Amino acid sequence: MKKIAVIGCGISGLSSALLLAKDGNEVTIVAKDLTPNTTSNKAAAFWSPYYANGDRVTRWSRESFLEYEKLCSVPASGISMTELRRYHKKGTPESEDWTEAVPNKKFRSLTKEELPQDYDEGFSLEVPLIETQIFLPYLINELKIAGGKILQREVNHVEELFPEYQLIINCSGMGARTLVNDEAMIPVKGQIVFVDLHLKIPIILDEHAPTYIVQRKDGCIVGGTREENVFTETVEEETLQNIIDRAAVFFPEIKSAKRITEWAGLRPYRNEVRVEREQNIIHNYGHGGSGFTLAWGCANEVLKLVK
Repeated sequence: MKKIAVIGCGISGLSSALLLAKDGNEVTIVAKDLTPNTTSNKAAAFWSPYYANGDRVTRWSRESFLEYEKLCSVPASGISMTELRRYHKKGTPESEDWTEAVPNKKFRSLTKEELPQDYDEGFSLEVPLIETQIFLPYLINELKIAGGKILQREVNHVEELFPEYQLIINCSGMGARTLVNDEAMIPVKGQIVFVDLHLKIPIILDEHAPTYIVQRKDGCIVGGTREENVFTETVEEETLQNIIDRAAVFFPEIKSAKRITEWAGLRPYRNEVRVEREQNIIHNYGHGGSGFTLAWGCANEVLKLVK
């Protein structure tokens, strides 16, 4: 048994901590921000490789997909298999080869009649939808059941956690930019509108814009933006209106729906997702827009590195 500190309480920190605790280690999450105030809480959180780089992304995505599939049988997890419809226009390359990550390549091409105006192709597939307002508290509870602890505290230097802990798992997201001086980390800002709408609809995704619509139990998430190297988590009304207009092409009801709230988050992007061991520090950050999509694959990798 090892005494381990995990820096960060987003999806990467929670998944890593849970697997390590279940493996018999003494695990403590140390984080400045806890749910519901983490970047992970702001995510639309459906499975889809997006804005993440590295040779292992496909494998990690597939491993995570299979783990979420299992969790669908646990009602308290807030995870459900939901149809995703991906739309694509000619001349707009997709950023990820998502088809390779889908287990057994279970997807189909949409017919011409199923495509909205101005779209050249589309695909339908069943993916895990992760309702963060349910799933993150569920993970915290599971971690506590496994004997893990959570300590709310800001970490300014990784070394300050030694020698109290034998190993440090660095899941600090954008914090890695200053915590371990990783200038390869850049923020990619996303803005989202949350509306009081309850439709029986699939998840909608046009990755290029990006435009996405995600129906949850508590309302409908409408996004988004992809603003590189923007460090402010503020929303702009003109941008939000543009998001609504784009989404209304798919469902006009969105335009007249009552807004519950809006928010912005900073995706922790890196030219390659960093999961590696550096002496007694194991890094797990830089997942871009694929934090939930990669979480369990990366957590499995962390567990191997610990062992």
